[in-house]
Amino acid sequence: MSAFGSVRHSLRNYANFKGRAGRSEFWIFFLFVLAVQMLAPMLLDWRIGGLISLLLLVPQLSVAVRRLHDVDCSGKELVVPFVLLFAAGFIARFPGFLPQVVMLGIYGTALIFFAALLRHLVKEGRKVPNRYGASPAAFSFAR
Repeated sequence: MSAFGSVRHSLRNYANFKGRAGRSEFWIFFLFVLAVQMLAPMLLDWRIGGLISLLLLVPQLSVAVRRLHDVDCSGKELVVPFVLLFAAGFIARFPGFLPQVVMLGIYGTALIFFAALLRHLVKEGRKVPNRYGASPAAFSFAR
C-alpha cells in the first residue's frame, strides 16, 4: 500500500478500534499527523492548527490501538502513560519541594511506560491470526 493509501485507510477507519494495523500503516500515519501538526499552524491560523490536531486525535488513538493489537497487546496499554502525565501536570500545580520530587518520579515512571509502549510499536507484528483478527500483512481472500 502506498503512503497516501495508508493515510487514507487510517482516516477512513478513524474510529475503528477493532482489528489490526501493521507497522507501516501506523508509522506513515504518525508521520502524516506530525507533518500536519507542524505545517498547519504555520500555513493557517494557530487556532485552526489546534483544531486540526484535535480532530486527528481519535484517528491517532485508533491506529495506535490497532497497532498494539497487531503485536497481541491490549489497547489499554495506552492509558497508563497518559494518566501518569496528567497526574504529574496536576501535582506540578502544588508549591513546595515534595510535590516537585513526586512529579519527577511520576515523569520517570511515565518515561518507562512510554519506552515499553515504543518497543511494542516498533516490533514486527505476528503473521498469524491472533485474538484481534487476521494479520494485516498476511495474504487474505477476504479482500
